[in-house]
Amino acid sequence: MTGIVVPSADAFFLHVEGTGTAQHVGGVVALEPADRRPSIEEVRTLVADGFARLPRMHQRLGPSSRWRRLRWIEDEHVDLDWHVTEYRSPDGWAGLLRLIGDLAEQPMPRDRPLWRIVLVRDVGPGGADALVVLLHHSIADGIGAVLHTFSLFEPRPALPAPVGPRPGRLARAAAVAVGLAQLATDGPARPLPPGSLRREFGVAEVELEVVRRVAADRGVRVTDLLIALLADGVYAVSTGLPRTLRISVSTVVRTSDSVVKGDAVEGNAIGATMVKVPVDGRPFEELLAEVSARSERLRRSTRALAARFVMATGLRAVPEPFVRWFAQTVYGPRFLHGVVSNMPGPTVPMTFAGVPHHRVYPILPLAPGTPLSVGALSWGGVLGIGLATDPELIDAAALADHVNRALRRLWAGPLEGEEEASA
Repeated sequence: MTGIVVPSADAFFLHVEGTGTAQHVGGVVALEPADRRPSIEEVRTLVADGFARLPRMHQRLGPSSRWRRLRWIEDEHVDLDWHVTEYRSPDGWAGLLRLIGDLAEQPMPRDRPLWRIVLVRDVGPGGADALVVLLHHSIADGIGAVLHTFSLFEPRPALPAPVGPRPGRLARAAAVAVGLAQLATDGPARPLPPGSLRREFGVAEVELEVVRRVAADRGVRVTDLLIALLADGVYAVSTGLPRTLRISVSTVVRTSDSVVKGDAVEGNAIGATMVKVPVDGRPFEELLAEVSARSERLRRSTRALAARFVMATGLRAVPEPFVRWFAQTVYGPRFLHGVVSNMPGPTVPMTFAGVPHHRVYPILPLAPGTPLSVGALSWGGVLGIGLATDPELIDAAALADHVNRALRRLWAGPLEGEEEASA
Protein backbone atom coordinates (compact mmCIF):
# COMPACT_ATOMS: atom_id res chain seq x y z
CA MET A 1 0.00 0.00 0.00
CA THR A 2 2.27 2.76 -1.29
CA GLY A 3 -0.29 5.49 -2.05
CA ILE A 4 0.36 8.95 -3.44
CA VAL A 5 2.82 11.12 -1.54
CA VAL A 6 1.12 14.27 -0.23
CA PRO A 7 2.95 17.25 -1.81
CA SER A 8 4.94 19.26 0.70
CA ALA A 9 2.80 22.39 0.19
CA ASP A 10 -0.26 20.34 1.16
CA ALA A 11 1.34 18.28 3.95
CA PHE A 12 2.32 21.63 5.50
CA PHE A 13 -1.28 22.12 6.69
CA LEU A 14 -1.54 18.59 8.07
CA HIS A 15 1.53 19.32 10.19
CA VAL A 16 0.09 22.70 11.22
CA GLU A 17 -2.97 20.87 12.52
CA GLY A 18 -0.69 19.01 14.92
CA THR A 19 -0.94 22.12 17.12
CA GLY A 20 -4.63 21.33 17.67
CA THR A 21 -5.83 24.08 15.33
CA ALA A 22 -8.17 22.63 12.67
CA GLN A 23 -7.33 23.59 9.09
CA HIS A 24 -10.49 23.55 6.94
CA VAL A 25 -11.23 25.67 3.88
CA GLY A 26 -14.58 25.93 2.18
CA GLY A 27 -17.64 28.09 2.04
CA VAL A 28 -21.25 28.59 3.00
CA VAL A 29 -23.82 29.00 0.22
CA ALA A 30 -27.09 30.63 1.23
CA LEU A 31 -29.90 29.38 -1.02
CA GLU A 32 -32.99 31.28 -2.09
CA PRO A 33 -36.28 30.34 -0.42
CA ALA A 34 -37.98 27.69 -2.53
CA ASP A 35 -41.25 25.74 -2.49
CA ARG A 36 -39.38 22.54 -3.28
CA ARG A 37 -36.47 21.88 -0.94
CA PRO A 38 -34.19 18.93 -1.70
CA SER A 39 -34.19 16.05 0.78
CA ILE A 40 -30.96 14.90 2.38
CA GLU A 41 -31.18 11.73 0.25
CA GLU A 42 -31.29 13.86 -2.92
CA VAL A 43 -28.30 15.86 -1.72
CA ARG A 44 -26.31 12.68 -1.03
CA THR A 45 -27.13 11.40 -4.52
CA LEU A 46 -26.01 14.70 -6.02
CA VAL A 47 -22.76 14.55 -4.05
CA ALA A 48 -22.20 10.90 -5.02
CA ASP A 49 -22.62 11.67 -8.72
CA GLY A 50 -20.05 14.48 -8.80
CA PHE A 51 -18.25 15.84 -5.77
CA ALA A 52 -17.49 12.42 -4.21
CA ARG A 53 -15.88 11.27 -7.46
CA LEU A 54 -13.17 13.92 -7.34
CA PRO A 55 -9.81 12.32 -6.51
CA ARG A 56 -9.26 13.42 -2.91
CA MET A 57 -12.91 12.90 -1.98
CA HIS A 58 -12.52 9.11 -2.08
CA GLN A 59 -9.02 9.01 -0.61
CA ARG A 60 -7.82 9.19 2.97
CA LEU A 61 -4.45 9.45 4.66
CA GLY A 62 -2.46 6.24 4.91
CA PRO A 63 -0.46 5.05 7.91
CA SER A 64 2.39 7.38 8.75
CA SER A 65 5.47 7.46 10.93
CA ARG A 66 7.94 10.04 12.15
CA TRP A 67 10.08 9.80 9.02
CA ARG A 68 7.62 8.56 6.39
CA ARG A 69 6.00 11.14 4.13
CA LEU A 70 2.24 11.37 4.39
CA ARG A 71 0.35 9.57 1.61
CA TRP A 72 -3.11 9.50 0.08
CA ILE A 73 -4.63 6.03 -0.27
CA GLU A 74 -7.95 4.88 -1.67
CA ASP A 75 -10.76 4.50 0.84
CA GLU A 76 -12.68 1.28 0.25
CA HIS A 77 -15.97 2.82 1.37
CA VAL A 78 -16.92 6.50 1.53
CA ASP A 79 -19.72 6.77 4.08
CA LEU A 80 -21.95 9.50 2.66
CA ASP A 81 -24.23 9.24 5.69
CA TRP A 82 -21.30 10.63 7.72
CA HIS A 83 -19.85 13.04 5.14
CA VAL A 84 -23.19 14.59 4.09
CA THR A 85 -25.47 15.51 6.97
CA GLU A 86 -28.51 17.66 7.74
CA TYR A 87 -28.90 20.21 10.51
CA ARG A 88 -31.93 22.31 11.41
CA SER A 89 -30.98 25.73 12.75
CA PRO A 90 -32.86 26.55 15.96
CA ASP A 91 -32.55 30.30 15.42
CA GLY A 92 -32.06 30.99 11.74
CA TRP A 93 -28.95 32.72 10.43
CA ALA A 94 -27.37 33.10 13.87
CA GLY A 95 -27.61 29.34 14.34
CA LEU A 96 -25.90 28.77 11.01
CA LEU A 97 -22.98 31.00 12.00
CA ARG A 98 -22.62 29.18 15.33
CA LEU A 99 -22.59 25.84 13.53
CA ILE A 100 -19.80 27.02 11.22
CA GLY A 101 -17.79 28.12 14.25
CA ASP A 102 -18.33 24.73 15.89
CA LEU A 103 -17.28 22.85 12.73
CA ALA A 104 -14.20 25.04 12.38
CA GLU A 105 -13.04 23.98 15.86
CA GLN A 106 -13.14 20.26 15.08
CA PRO A 107 -10.25 18.53 13.29
CA MET A 108 -11.54 15.96 10.80
CA PRO A 109 -10.87 12.29 11.60
CA ARG A 110 -7.97 11.05 9.49
CA ASP A 111 -9.36 7.56 8.97
CA ARG A 112 -11.87 9.06 6.49
CA PRO A 113 -11.58 11.36 3.46
CA LEU A 114 -11.05 14.89 4.76
CA TRP A 115 -14.27 16.67 3.80
CA ARG A 116 -17.78 17.37 5.08
CA ILE A 117 -20.97 18.84 3.64
CA VAL A 118 -23.85 20.02 5.85
CA LEU A 119 -27.30 21.01 4.57
CA VAL A 120 -28.57 23.55 7.10
CA ARG A 121 -32.34 24.07 7.22
CA ASP A 122 -34.33 27.18 8.11
CA VAL A 123 -31.55 29.78 8.03
CA GLY A 124 -33.84 32.48 6.67
CA PRO A 125 -37.49 33.42 6.16
CA GLY A 126 -39.58 31.48 3.70
CA GLY A 127 -37.81 28.19 4.30
CA ALA A 128 -34.37 29.20 3.09
CA ASP A 129 -31.58 26.66 3.47
CA ALA A 130 -27.79 26.86 3.29
CA LEU A 131 -25.01 24.53 2.26
CA VAL A 132 -21.74 24.36 4.21
CA VAL A 133 -18.85 22.74 2.30
CA LEU A 134 -15.58 22.05 4.13
CA LEU A 135 -12.35 20.49 2.83
CA HIS A 136 -9.08 20.04 4.61
CA HIS A 137 -6.50 22.62 3.54
CA SER A 138 -4.26 19.74 2.46
CA ILE A 139 -6.76 18.99 -0.33
CA ALA A 140 -7.00 22.47 -1.79
CA ASP A 141 -6.40 26.16 -1.28
CA GLY A 142 -9.21 28.71 -1.41
CA ILE A 143 -9.52 28.74 -5.21
CA GLY A 144 -9.28 24.97 -5.31
CA ALA A 145 -12.10 24.71 -2.78
CA VAL A 146 -14.26 26.95 -4.98
CA LEU A 147 -13.52 24.78 -8.02
CA HIS A 148 -14.38 21.62 -6.08
CA THR A 149 -17.67 23.17 -4.98
CA PHE A 150 -18.61 23.84 -8.62
CA SER A 151 -19.24 20.10 -9.02
CA LEU A 152 -22.38 20.60 -6.90
CA PHE A 153 -23.84 23.40 -9.04
CA GLU A 154 -25.32 23.92 -12.48
CA PRO A 155 -24.11 25.21 -14.85
CA ARG A 156 -20.40 24.56 -14.28
CA PRO A 157 -18.66 27.92 -14.82
CA ALA A 158 -15.00 28.75 -15.35
CA LEU A 159 -12.96 31.00 -13.12
CA PRO A 160 -10.96 33.82 -14.68
CA ALA A 161 -7.41 32.59 -15.23
CA PRO A 162 -4.39 34.67 -14.21
CA VAL A 163 -3.40 37.16 -16.87
CA GLY A 164 -0.09 38.50 -18.03
CA PRO A 165 3.04 36.77 -19.33
CA ARG A 166 4.57 34.01 -17.27
CA PRO A 167 8.22 34.76 -16.47
CA GLY A 168 10.86 32.49 -17.93
CA ARG A 169 12.96 30.09 -15.89
CA LEU A 170 15.84 32.49 -15.33
CA ALA A 171 13.52 35.36 -14.44
CA ARG A 172 11.64 33.17 -11.96
CA ALA A 173 14.89 31.98 -10.40
CA ALA A 174 16.08 35.56 -9.98
CA ALA A 175 12.73 36.59 -8.49
CA VAL A 176 12.82 33.69 -6.03
CA ALA A 177 16.36 34.63 -4.96
CA VAL A 178 15.35 38.23 -4.35
CA GLY A 179 12.18 37.14 -2.57
CA LEU A 180 14.03 34.78 -0.24
CA ALA A 181 16.34 37.62 0.73
CA GLN A 182 13.31 39.84 1.40
CA LEU A 183 11.57 37.16 3.50
CA ALA A 184 14.73 36.74 5.57
CA THR A 185 14.60 40.42 6.57
CA ASP A 186 10.91 40.47 7.60
CA GLY A 187 11.71 39.53 11.20
CA PRO A 188 9.32 38.34 13.94
CA ALA A 189 5.85 39.73 14.64
CA ARG A 190 4.83 41.51 17.83
CA PRO A 191 3.51 39.20 20.57
CA LEU A 192 -0.23 38.57 20.89
CA PRO A 193 -2.23 38.03 24.09
CA PRO A 194 -3.13 34.41 24.91
CA GLY A 195 -5.96 33.07 22.77
CA SER A 196 -8.05 29.90 22.56
CA LEU A 197 -9.02 27.10 20.18
CA ARG A 198 -12.61 28.39 20.01
CA ARG A 199 -13.92 29.81 16.75
CA GLU A 200 -16.57 32.33 15.71
CA PHE A 201 -17.72 33.17 12.20
CA GLY A 202 -19.29 36.31 10.78
CA VAL A 203 -20.13 37.63 7.32
CA ALA A 204 -20.22 40.91 5.47
CA GLU A 205 -21.19 41.64 1.89
CA VAL A 206 -21.22 44.39 -0.70
CA GLU A 207 -22.11 44.65 -4.37
CA LEU A 208 -18.90 44.01 -6.30
CA GLU A 209 -19.26 47.09 -8.49
CA VAL A 210 -19.81 49.24 -5.40
CA VAL A 211 -16.61 48.10 -3.69
CA ARG A 212 -14.68 48.44 -6.95
CA ARG A 213 -15.86 52.03 -7.37
CA VAL A 214 -15.07 52.89 -3.75
CA ALA A 215 -11.56 51.52 -4.24
CA ALA A 216 -11.11 53.17 -7.63
CA ASP A 217 -12.25 56.57 -6.32
CA ARG A 218 -9.39 56.39 -3.80
CA GLY A 219 -6.82 54.98 -6.18
CA VAL A 220 -6.39 51.69 -4.29
CA ARG A 221 -7.08 48.02 -4.92
CA VAL A 222 -10.07 46.16 -3.48
CA THR A 223 -7.71 44.05 -1.34
CA ASP A 224 -6.17 47.24 0.12
CA LEU A 225 -9.65 48.51 0.98
CA LEU A 226 -10.57 45.21 2.63
CA ILE A 227 -7.41 45.15 4.76
CA ALA A 228 -7.97 48.76 5.87
CA LEU A 229 -11.61 48.02 6.79
CA LEU A 230 -10.49 45.05 8.87
CA ALA A 231 -7.77 47.05 10.64
CA ASP A 232 -10.22 49.82 11.43
CA GLY A 233 -12.75 47.29 12.67
CA VAL A 234 -10.27 45.39 14.84
CA TYR A 235 -9.32 48.66 16.54
CA ALA A 236 -12.99 49.46 17.14
CA VAL A 237 -14.16 46.12 18.54
CA SER A 238 -11.17 44.58 20.36
CA THR A 239 -8.59 45.52 22.96
CA GLY A 240 -5.19 44.23 23.94
CA LEU A 241 -3.91 43.55 20.42
CA PRO A 242 -0.69 45.13 19.08
CA ARG A 243 -0.95 48.54 17.39
CA THR A 244 0.56 46.95 14.29
CA LEU A 245 -0.74 43.64 12.94
CA ARG A 246 1.18 41.56 10.44
CA ILE A 247 -1.28 40.25 7.87
CA SER A 248 -0.43 37.42 5.48
CA VAL A 249 -2.05 38.28 2.15
CA SER A 250 -2.51 35.23 -0.06
CA THR A 251 -1.52 35.50 -3.71
CA VAL A 252 -2.62 32.96 -6.33
CA VAL A 253 0.35 31.59 -8.26
CA ARG A 254 -1.52 29.11 -10.42
CA THR A 255 -0.58 29.28 -14.07
CA SER A 256 -3.16 30.14 -16.71
CA ASP A 257 -3.43 26.50 -17.81
CA SER A 258 -4.20 25.21 -14.31
CA VAL A 259 -7.62 26.83 -13.91
CA VAL A 260 -9.73 24.96 -16.42
CA LYS A 261 -13.45 24.97 -16.95
CA GLY A 262 -15.12 22.14 -15.08
CA ASP A 263 -11.94 20.87 -13.43
CA ALA A 264 -11.22 20.84 -9.72
CA VAL A 265 -7.64 21.79 -8.98
CA GLU A 266 -5.99 19.71 -6.30
CA GLY A 267 -3.46 21.03 -3.84
CA ASN A 268 -2.21 24.44 -2.79
CA ALA A 269 -0.81 26.89 -5.31
CA ILE A 270 -0.58 30.10 -3.32
CA GLY A 271 2.15 32.41 -2.14
CA ALA A 272 1.90 34.97 0.61
CA THR A 273 3.23 38.40 1.40
CA MET A 274 3.32 39.92 4.87
CA VAL A 275 1.91 43.43 5.23
CA LYS A 276 2.32 45.40 8.47
CA VAL A 277 -1.00 47.13 9.08
CA PRO A 278 -1.53 49.98 11.59
CA VAL A 279 -4.31 49.33 14.12
CA ASP A 280 -4.26 52.63 16.00
CA GLY A 281 -7.54 54.43 15.31
CA ARG A 282 -6.19 56.92 12.78
CA PRO A 283 -8.67 58.48 10.29
CA PHE A 284 -9.79 55.90 7.74
CA GLU A 285 -8.57 57.69 4.62
CA GLU A 286 -5.12 58.03 6.18
CA LEU A 287 -5.18 54.37 7.17
CA LEU A 288 -6.20 53.30 3.67
CA ALA A 289 -3.41 55.33 2.06
CA GLU A 290 -0.89 53.77 4.43
CA VAL A 291 -2.12 50.23 3.75
CA SER A 292 -1.99 50.85 0.00
CA ALA A 293 1.56 52.15 0.23
CA ARG A 294 2.72 49.22 2.36
CA SER A 295 1.06 46.63 0.12
CA GLU A 296 2.63 48.08 -3.01
CA ARG A 297 5.15 45.27 -2.91
CA LEU A 298 2.29 42.81 -3.45
CA ARG A 299 2.22 44.03 -7.03
CA ARG A 300 5.72 42.60 -7.38
CA SER A 301 5.84 38.83 -7.27
CA THR A 302 9.22 38.20 -5.63
CA ARG A 303 7.97 37.47 -2.08
CA ALA A 304 5.02 35.38 -3.27
CA LEU A 305 7.25 33.35 -5.59
CA ALA A 306 9.76 32.81 -2.82
CA ALA A 307 7.09 31.65 -0.38
CA ARG A 308 5.71 29.29 -3.03
CA PHE A 309 9.23 27.95 -3.72
CA VAL A 310 9.78 27.18 -0.04
CA MET A 311 6.42 25.40 0.27
CA ALA A 312 6.45 23.45 -2.99
CA THR A 313 10.16 22.78 -3.56
CA GLY A 314 12.29 23.56 -0.53
CA LEU A 315 10.31 21.38 1.90
CA ARG A 316 10.63 18.36 -0.40
CA ALA A 317 14.38 18.33 0.15
CA VAL A 318 14.35 18.05 3.95
CA PRO A 319 13.36 15.24 6.34
CA GLU A 320 9.75 15.04 7.47
CA PRO A 321 10.49 15.93 11.13
CA PHE A 322 11.97 19.23 9.93
CA VAL A 323 8.91 19.89 7.76
CA ARG A 324 6.69 19.32 10.81
CA TRP A 325 8.80 21.66 12.96
CA PHE A 326 8.92 24.30 10.21
CA ALA A 327 5.14 24.27 9.67
CA GLN A 328 4.35 24.58 13.37
CA THR A 329 6.96 27.31 13.88
CA VAL A 330 6.50 29.72 10.97
CA TYR A 331 2.70 29.48 10.59
CA GLY A 332 1.68 31.19 13.78
CA PRO A 333 1.95 34.27 15.97
CA ARG A 334 5.75 34.44 15.87
CA PHE A 335 5.52 35.61 12.25
CA LEU A 336 1.91 36.60 11.48
CA HIS A 337 -1.29 37.78 13.17
CA GLY A 338 -3.92 37.11 10.53
CA VAL A 339 -4.67 35.94 7.00
CA VAL A 340 -6.55 37.75 4.21
CA SER A 341 -7.42 36.20 0.84
CA ASN A 342 -9.39 37.93 -1.93
CA MET A 343 -10.53 35.40 -4.54
CA PRO A 344 -12.28 35.63 -7.92
CA GLY A 345 -15.50 33.72 -8.40
CA PRO A 346 -18.08 33.03 -11.11
CA THR A 347 -20.33 35.68 -12.58
CA VAL A 348 -23.18 33.51 -13.90
CA PRO A 349 -26.25 32.51 -11.84
CA MET A 350 -26.14 28.90 -10.63
CA THR A 351 -28.42 26.44 -8.87
CA PHE A 352 -27.96 23.67 -6.31
CA ALA A 353 -30.45 20.81 -6.72
CA GLY A 354 -32.55 23.21 -8.79
CA VAL A 355 -32.54 25.94 -6.11
CA PRO A 356 -30.83 29.28 -6.96
CA HIS A 357 -28.08 30.48 -4.64
CA HIS A 358 -28.43 33.77 -2.78
CA ARG A 359 -25.04 34.58 -1.22
CA VAL A 360 -21.68 32.81 -0.86
CA TYR A 361 -19.10 33.40 1.87
CA PRO A 362 -15.69 31.69 2.05
CA ILE A 363 -14.51 29.90 5.17
CA LEU A 364 -10.79 30.03 6.00
CA PRO A 365 -8.98 28.55 9.01
CA LEU A 366 -7.02 30.54 11.56
CA ALA A 367 -3.29 30.05 11.77
CA PRO A 368 -2.47 28.59 15.21
CA GLY A 369 -2.42 31.22 17.94
CA THR A 370 -3.74 34.02 15.71
CA PRO A 371 -7.11 35.78 16.01
CA LEU A 372 -8.27 36.51 12.45
CA SER A 373 -8.65 34.87 9.03
CA VAL A 374 -10.72 36.54 6.33
CA GLY A 375 -11.76 35.35 2.88
CA ALA A 376 -13.47 37.50 0.25
CA LEU A 377 -15.09 35.89 -2.79
CA SER A 378 -16.84 37.58 -5.68
CA TRP A 379 -19.77 35.40 -6.75
CA GLY A 380 -22.66 36.52 -8.92
CA GLY A 381 -21.80 40.21 -8.66
CA VAL A 382 -21.53 40.27 -4.84
CA LEU A 383 -18.35 40.30 -2.78
CA GLY A 384 -19.03 37.93 0.12
CA ILE A 385 -16.69 38.26 3.09
CA GLY A 386 -16.29 35.46 5.64
CA LEU A 387 -14.59 36.38 8.92
CA ALA A 388 -13.22 33.65 11.19
CA THR A 389 -11.98 34.79 14.62
CA ASP A 390 -10.79 33.56 17.97
CA PRO A 391 -13.55 35.04 20.20
CA GLU A 392 -11.08 35.33 23.05
CA LEU A 393 -9.47 38.19 21.09
CA ILE A 394 -11.96 39.40 18.43
CA ASP A 395 -15.77 39.31 18.38
CA ALA A 396 -16.67 38.06 14.87
CA ALA A 397 -20.21 39.47 14.88
CA ALA A 398 -19.04 42.90 16.02
CA LEU A 399 -16.27 42.98 13.43
CA ALA A 400 -18.63 41.91 10.64
CA ASP A 401 -21.15 44.58 11.68
CA HIS A 402 -18.42 47.23 11.68
CA VAL A 403 -17.25 46.23 8.20
CA ASN A 404 -20.80 46.26 6.83
CA ARG A 405 -21.49 49.72 8.30
CA ALA A 406 -18.18 51.10 7.10
CA LEU A 407 -18.82 49.90 3.55
CA ARG A 408 -22.20 51.64 3.53
CA ARG A 409 -20.69 54.85 4.89
CA LEU A 410 -17.93 54.84 2.26
CA TRP A 411 -20.49 54.44 -0.51
CA ALA A 412 -23.28 56.71 0.69
CA GLY A 413 -21.76 58.92 3.38
CA PRO A 414 -22.50 58.62 7.13
CA LEU A 415 -25.52 56.58 8.13
CA GLU A 416 -28.49 58.60 9.33
CA GLY A 417 -28.10 59.35 13.02
CA GLU A 418 -24.41 58.46 13.09
CA GLU A 419 -21.56 60.87 13.51
CA GLU A 420 -18.99 61.28 10.77
CA ALA A 421 -16.26 58.98 12.06
CA SER A 422 -13.39 57.01 10.70
CA ALA A 423 -14.83 53.93 8.98
